[in-house]
Amino acid sequence: MKMKVVRAALLAAASPVVLAGGAFAQTAGEPGAQRQVEVITVTAQQREQSLQDVPVAVSAFNQAQLENSGIQDIKDLIVLAPGLMVTSTQSETITTARVRGVGTVGDNFGLESSVGVYIDGVFRARNGVGFGDLGELERIEVLRGPQGTLFGKNTSAGVLNIITQQPEFEFGGTAELQVGNYDLRRLSGSITGPIVEDQLAFRLFAVTNQRDGFTDLNLRQGGTTTVTDSENQDYYSIRGQLLWTPSATVTGRIIADFSDRSEFCCSAVQWDYDPTIAGIVGQLGGQVLSPANPSARQAFANTPYQQDVTDWGLSAEFDVDFDAATLTSITAFRHWENERTQDIDYSGLDIASRLDGNFTDLDRFSQEFRLQGVRGNLDWLVGGFYSREELELGDAIRFGSQWEPFLGILLTAPSGTPSPAGVSQTISSLTNGAVNIPVGSAITAGSGVNQDIYNQTATSWAIFTHNTYQLTDRFAITGGLRYTREEKDLTASFSTNSPAACAALEGAFGLNPVGGWLGATSGVLPAATVTGGAVAIGNICLPYARSGLDNTGYDQSRTDEEVSGTLRAQFDISDDVMIYGGYSRGFKAGGFNLDRQFNGPVTPGVGYTNVDTSFAPETISAWEAGFKSTLFGNVLQLNGNFFYQDIEDFQLNTFNGTAFVVESVDEARSYGAEFDFLWLTPVDGLDISGGYAYVNTEYQTITTTDPLIAALEGQSFSLSPENFVNLAVNYERDLGGNLITRMGLDTRYVSGYNTGSDNDPEKFQESFTVLNARIGVGSNDERWFLELWGRNLTDETYAQVAFDAFAQGRRGTAGADGGEWTQPRNTASYAAFLGAPRTYGITLRTRF
Repeated sequence: MKMKVVRAALLAAASPVVLAGGAFAQTAGEPGAQRQVEVITVTAQQREQSLQDVPVAVSAFNQAQLENSGIQDIKDLIVLAPGLMVTSTQSETITTARVRGVGTVGDNFGLESSVGVYIDGVFRARNGVGFGDLGELERIEVLRGPQGTLFGKNTSAGVLNIITQQPEFEFGGTAELQVGNYDLRRLSGSITGPIVEDQLAFRLFAVTNQRDGFTDLNLRQGGTTTVTDSENQDYYSIRGQLLWTPSATVTGRIIADFSDRSEFCCSAVQWDYDPTIAGIVGQLGGQVLSPANPSARQAFANTPYQQDVTDWGLSAEFDVDFDAATLTSITAFRHWENERTQDIDYSGLDIASRLDGNFTDLDRFSQEFRLQGVRGNLDWLVGGFYSREELELGDAIRFGSQWEPFLGILLTAPSGTPSPAGVSQTISSLTNGAVNIPVGSAITAGSGVNQDIYNQTATSWAIFTHNTYQLTDRFAITGGLRYTREEKDLTASFSTNSPAACAALEGAFGLNPVGGWLGATSGVLPAATVTGGAVAIGNICLPYARSGLDNTGYDQSRTDEEVSGTLRAQFDISDDVMIYGGYSRGFKAGGFNLDRQFNGPVTPGVGYTNVDTSFAPETISAWEAGFKSTLFGNVLQLNGNFFYQDIEDFQLNTFNGTAFVVESVDEARSYGAEFDFLWLTPVDGLDISGGYAYVNTEYQTITTTDPLIAALEGQSFSLSPENFVNLAVNYERDLGGNLITRMGLDTRYVSGYNTGSDNDPEKFQESFTVLNARIGVGSNDERWFLELWGRNLTDETYAQVAFDAFAQGRRGTAGADGGEWTQPRNTASYAAFLGAPRTYGITLRTRF
């Protein structure tokens, strides 16, 4: 009810703006006038500089480019930025950005970002926390490579620097109405103007968006959900700003924003099912599409895929000019919370689910000071940074009513008929009758519910300096250092309602039932029986069913100290061409795996003690050489670079079919080349832009006891295509009678890549191309514009991430021959989160 009232108020407030008329940002040039590439000002070095003067690999997109390509969130940005990958998995709050092949799977909040997301100078604690409707944009900068000197930790791969439209002292407003297939309805509006002339101005932006889901759900009879489609949208957002200029030397910008999302997302389709698993699902009344047909966009559910997100924050940025320097202060507080439910097996059976008790609360306070000035040939900057983050996470998994018969068939009679004894019979046969459980009571419906609560605090501070010295009119050197210290403390409590089957095995073989079984039977029973028993016990006593942490929990802490920095040189060959090269080092903080982990000593009658779930910081050392040029009378902007990156302790987050496991890859590398261009063609109004990135990645040295992870040595990173191609064609023409037309084409090609962090060949995505187009007409005085648009016009079906279906088998040990997968799939089945299908619609935009 509350959400409906707020949305109604937003619609009522924005409607007058829609009717008032307005202006469009991009206009046709004067007849006969020579067009030139506009200078884009960026803050990639925390100073306002021309894009072409910055010795950093950065792509920048202004308001017109972003508007023409329909950029509304960070995932949309991939159509413009070569080498950028953004994917989502279990929910859109679990969104991950990757640059130059480097990124961190976002399904585990214990891992932080490799690509930092900054919105109006404020860091968002995870990529998923930064996912949402960005509203009115001034520009977006995509900084590639380590940015640890100025942007701090968790920018070891790059930065997405997002700057929104700020208040203006001239009264005006905008509005946009968008309708499309899947019953899309999006309405946004803004208004800006002076409160006190030349001293205080405001800007208010609001958006509301609803859309049906992309995926049809096949519902299990008797399940707890009635929603028939998934990946829908239902959100609203408000952002208010004040621009305060009390004097000629002081400028302040104060921002408050609030967003609310209540959506059914995200389901996974069947990607590839093993016939054995498919047979068991069918025997128990479930359905498997045979053969798997992801393009049908059909998924299965018996419990909801619900995500409810609240995100709000306050920030204040003040610049104070002194005679010789400018002091900048950025103070921010952000609160983000998410509650979600999930059918975690993504099948037509009631195997397991997340219902109540699954939440994430994240509070973050930050304060940054920078002092920057110019003295002679030296452009200097010093600063300090402090942040405190408090994270509380709850995870609760419930075993479903069909878990016991499913597991019982899988373990005892994979090719036979359902056994009424199920898991009870399995345990009895494993132990020669020494451990008996009454038939039907091994795992009762709804049993095995656990509640895990994690509380983590992270306190970080840093001091830094970044300086450029102009040795000659054409030659300059830039150097910078940053010292960072971070302390993390984690406590966790666990409450397990063990199913009767696992409780019995723990009673017989100890709190580590697999280890206890191996110890009791090795050398006594045949080797095949021992191995088969270990597999069966591991399936019966999944991590969520084991009680060994209930009395102990976690109490861990770690401190990381790191020096990052950069050293670069740039030389102006001419007024139009600059070359640069140098070194930079960045790091991503270490942390703790926020999932159940059993790796400490076991105290009889107490449980696991001194469990260590920590992982090391990730560091990247990058060498880069590039050029920036503006050619042929400033009608062609062409930039490029070559890079090589050494990565130490790459943080690899892998889902093994039942839990997330964090491994540190000792050594890895990434190298390649990136190019982008903007050409104002001789045809008046016709602009062509694009880019190409070649990225080669390799895991070089891995020390692990997991054979599947060990097999990655010598292989490429997941979610890292070798080739990216982006192309945008825009055409604008004056039609006369105060009318103009605009049309555009955006396309993105990526070569084939593996979507699974274990590089299982079944998770490979073939190369594909996504094509977007638009055509519109509006007034030449920019009062209104009507546009017809389409995205993914060829309706490409592609996996964002493919993964092992929960508890439905996993591929066997990878072969040792060069890391190649030589073993059969061994009753493994796979699901996948898909990219968006073809969408189309109409947008009416107005300015006044």
